[in-house]
Amino acid sequence: MTKNGLSSCGPVLMKSIGGVVASILSTWLTKKNYVGVDKLRKGFTLLGAFGFASCMLGMGVAGCNATISILFFSISLFTSGLALSGVMISGMDMAPVHAGSLMGIACTIAGLSTLIIPVLTGFLTTHETLSEWKNVFWISSAIVGLSGIVYVVFGSAEAQSWNYPDGKVPEQEVDVKGKQMVEDKSADA
Repeated sequence: MTKNGLSSCGPVLMKSIGGVVASILSTWLTKKNYVGVDKLRKGFTLLGAFGFASCMLGMGVAGCNATISILFFSISLFTSGLALSGVMISGMDMAPVHAGSLMGIACTIAGLSTLIIPVLTGFLTTHETLSEWKNVFWISSAIVGLSGIVYVVFGSAEAQSWNYPDGKVPEQEVDVKGKQMVEDKSADA
């Protein structure tokens, strides 16, 4: 562990850095009104998905070169950190009232993948050859890239009508000291 500590923690550190960079950049872009929240979430999701997918393909091409593989893996996790300001936060945009439940469902699905992926990888790499590992990287690339496309086509960061208990969407949302507050003008009438 003392010999490969940096190569072991470097990729995870890169994901943290990617998340912080995306957070700062997305806040700045929205506060300056350069881009709407929906396009911002989709943009960061695409950066994360396609960056990760590209790096998985790169790892397949890198073969047994450990340095290049670690570099690609680090960049892939950096770009997946960018997705934290994309699809990972859109549940709070869509339905703040139900954000906890939405995150619970999403984390359950993600947790199931941590059970399935090692089994699938073991099945695909029975002889542990380079070509078998390339297949794993190709499949990973395809799944993550496709999920990014699905979110861009079908996902949304717009508040949904089912978020509101009475089914009425407020006419205006007001930003008060950095906190999203909902102003319901129908209560005044």
